[in-house]
Amino acid sequence: MSEEIKFIKINELSPNIRDINLVAKIVELGEVREVTSRNSGEQHQVMDILIGDDSGVVYFSAWNEQIEEIKNEETYQFRSAKTILFQKNIRLSLGKQGTIEDSEEKIEAVEETNNISAEEHDIPRRWDRPQGGNRRY
Repeated sequence: MSEEIKFIKINELSPNIRDINLVAKIVELGEVREVTSRNSGEQHQVMDILIGDDSGVVYFSAWNEQIEEIKNEETYQFRSAKTILFQKNIRLSLGKQGTIEDSEEKIEAVEETNNISAEEHDIPRRWDRPQGGNRRY
């Protein structure tokens, strides 16, 4: 028995959530940039892509081989994605667990006036973040 995947709308996104599944159309492809990993020193390519559905738009950061797979105006399923804060703005990211694939459902109209990535969010200071463990007080 397989579990049905729950898809959400872009206007439901908030900072730092994981395991996001959504269907979105590519609205605008950005410029490809070269970046260097702070950890390994490796060179990577990254492209900021505006994606949307009937509830809003958000920026998605595509890396390396993902860039070549994505076509403008096409609709894709983003699975097991997450949101990150980049310069206080929400971005959709696939991370290591996420995937992107062609969607059978096609999105015709996109609500471009509701840009989720345009809203600024406070980045929690390290000591404000919840800590793990089983501490009892």
